[in-house]
Amino acid sequence: MSRVSATALVVLFAIIPLYGTFGALDPDRPPIPPLVPQAVTVAIALVALAAMLAVVPAAWRAARRDTLTIALFAPSIAIGLAGLIGFDPPTGLGLALLAAGFAAAGLAVARGAGPALVRRCVRALLWSALVGSLIALAMLVAHRPAALYAYNNGRAVGTFLNPNELAAFALATLGVAAPLAAASRGRDRLATACAVVLLITLFATFSRWGVFAAVCGVVVYALAARARVLLVGAVAVAVAGIALNQVAGALHHNPRDTEARVVAWQAGLTTFERFPLTGVGPFAYGRTYDAFRPPDGPGPKTPVAFDPHSLPIAYAAHSGLAALASFAVLITILVRGALRSARGAAPRSRAVAIGLAAGLVALLVDGAINTISLVIPLLIQVGPLALAVVRTDALD
Repeated sequence: MSRVSATALVVLFAIIPLYGTFGALDPDRPPIPPLVPQAVTVAIALVALAAMLAVVPAAWRAARRDTLTIALFAPSIAIGLAGLIGFDPPTGLGLALLAAGFAAAGLAVARGAGPALVRRCVRALLWSALVGSLIALAMLVAHRPAALYAYNNGRAVGTFLNPNELAAFALATLGVAAPLAAASRGRDRLATACAVVLLITLFATFSRWGVFAAVCGVVVYALAARARVLLVGAVAVAVAGIALNQVAGALHHNPRDTEARVVAWQAGLTTFERFPLTGVGPFAYGRTYDAFRPPDGPGPKTPVAFDPHSLPIAYAAHSGLAALASFAVLITILVRGALRSARGAAPRSRAVAIGLAAGLVALLVDGAINTISLVIPLLIQVGPLALAVVRTDALD
């Protein structure tokens, strides 16, 4: 792999926490000041696009006529088809190209990255997770920006779109940090610090479902690694999560959010029922919400009008059965491939592969009642990292 493509891969792993800043470019964003100036947001977007283009040659050389290649690019094809015939073709086709870029990065790292590059990608992901989480915690402690703190009811958010996005990122990256920290018995200082800070950050989001998803991830890891003690740990996390919610969690949630979420699910299912094959097009949900919402549902200018607030319902409503099926197949291939290849891997590589598989499962559980825009880079880009770790034994 060329030096340019290798550097681009590292960049793409490092800037994942900055994707939430793209919300500043959305004209329908919440009525709060953007976290970073619009010019900086545009610069970040241009860097990401340049990195994706630089990875294309490496992805082209790594492509095969096999299930992994097809599965990685199938979602972008399904999204592009839905966008082409949907209510907002330019936006839909743009998202399809971004999904294809992430697929190229995932394929390049899964097939073409050598041990040194895999280690750099893992390190870049850990550093970005550590720095991004520390920024979120600092903003929470300082109550700054005040408008963002108030809008999110005192929940950690940082550079992400909302607290649930941050919780999802923490779940996925804990799948790398926690196994590395445990396998090194704390000697890997970056992984250990990252795991501790990510766990604190997850609780600071006060995401009740996020904590439940974390427990599900720990259970998957314990079963795959045959580590019974972790099952006890999962129960401890669950108890701690319940206690935290009883003591402080309720103070950080608006009771209306639950009612609005139910309305969003109903409207999303109705949208899918009307457009089952290809949906209404990516990001075009708001254009039909007013026609499909329940009679007593919030109006078309409220936040609930732009998002079904459930990952499977969102993909079904936006892109129909084609996209939903393609993502289901990709998830199955990545999780099964990681668990299967981990069986004969060296200890640390095995731990990280199983951890990433567990992290993806936790991410999907979290997405059951949350829409996570970060799922594309986390799934299509970070997911294949498990295959690369096992293939190269880079961490042992």
